[in-house]
Amino acid sequence: MEKVFDTLIFVFLIIIMIISVSCLSDVEKDIYPIEQSLEIKEDSGLKFEGPSITDASQFNIKTINSGSFNLIIKDHFNNVISKSELEIKTGDNVFRFYTNAIEDGDYTIDFIDNLGNKVQSQKITIQ
Repeated sequence: MEKVFDTLIFVFLIIIMIISVSCLSDVEKDIYPIEQSLEIKEDSGLKFEGPSITDASQFNIKTINSGSFNLIIKDHFNNVISKSELEIKTGDNVFRFYTNAIEDGDYTIDFIDNLGNKVQSQKITIQ
């Protein structure tokens, strides 16, 4: 009986760990050095490595204001697919974009500031 109880606890813990991992954010919050392909010459902007992104592609968001921003991914029906909160500093901010949990297709990427204003927006293909 005790062995069955121990097995149930083990299975329960495995399920909790799987659920925890599935709730992780799509965007890695580490900041990377700027590559020339991601350089933004203007005061603000949004630039991806190319016209489409794959898992772990980098992107650069450059702002004149620092703070907490929401990265919102919407499908072509304007449904929110994913939402992540990022701490962004003034100037260039390079992040990795993870796409494993998102189906291939065309999406709109919006950056919204803490006041609800759309700061940057770009249509992109996820592969």
